[in-house]
Amino acid sequence: MKKIFFLAIFLLTVGFAYAQNPVTPPTTADKKVTPKKKGPKKDGFIYREESVADTVVPYAPVNKEDVVYTKRVWREIDLRDRGNQVLASPKVSLLGVIYDAVSNGELDLYSSEDEDFKGEPLGQKKGNDPKITNSSAADTAFLGVNPGTNEINRANNEFFAASFTTLRIKEDWILDIKRGIFEPRIIGIAPVRIDVKTQVDNNGNPVPDPTTGKPRADTLKTVAGWLYFDDLREILVKHKVANNQNDNSGINFDDVFTRRLFFSNITKVSNAADNRIEDILFNPKERLLESERIKKAMADFEQGLWEY
Repeated sequence: MKKIFFLAIFLLTVGFAYAQNPVTPPTTADKKVTPKKKGPKKDGFIYREESVADTVVPYAPVNKEDVVYTKRVWREIDLRDRGNQVLASPKVSLLGVIYDAVSNGELDLYSSEDEDFKGEPLGQKKGNDPKITNSSAADTAFLGVNPGTNEINRANNEFFAASFTTLRIKEDWILDIKRGIFEPRIIGIAPVRIDVKTQVDNNGNPVPDPTTGKPRADTLKTVAGWLYFDDLREILVKHKVANNQNDNSGINFDDVFTRRLFFSNITKVSNAADNRIEDILFNPKERLLESERIKKAMADFEQGLWEY
């Protein structure tokens, strides 16, 4: 009986305490809410397409008195080549990177005739031409004008992939006897655009094709303009390439050129007559063989320097 009596007293005491201080379930307002992070979101943890830490690695200095041999070489990079796919990826297109820099005024575009960079760069001031909305001389030269609509072509990766199939490079090969090295130094790069031009007669009327009846058209290679490579490097170093092997490889477009991670064909070497290979050889296969012969001759020259 005493146990029952004390249990009853305990239950009455607990009930009285609960009545004085009832326990209420926590409300939404009492819950601790973690604030959302402000600012732009990062698509990834390690790999970034741009980084403020990416800076250009300067060339080793070369003294004029140490250079005993130089040879100027012109090359063409075929962006359709499988070995050059990193330059024309739909994800990160080299042409798109270059055009954005030119359009934003970060990079100067020189005339297609000014590969020596002696003249003034093309103007980047936007004009008021109603047919070519919000464009500049540099924009027009780079993108070209659609002959069907008479409007500037739209800048996107699809256009760049279809219209830009070639890059031209002008470089000097230098033999630095002090450092004991024979190396290239790129001077300028020129994107080459493919334009389609309709043939017209003396009256300006399209010339029809006798077989199909459609207007005849010529495919022309147009140099969009020349870019000074030392200026271009400041843009290229900030953009990573799309690497099939490793998304965090860290290789940027500047590495592709300075480390020679591309495939190309030689189209001209400095000569007294200033002839290109295509001015002497008309067969494409023979031109390719001549390009390879020049490459081998340069490699043999370098190898022969250090033989004892």
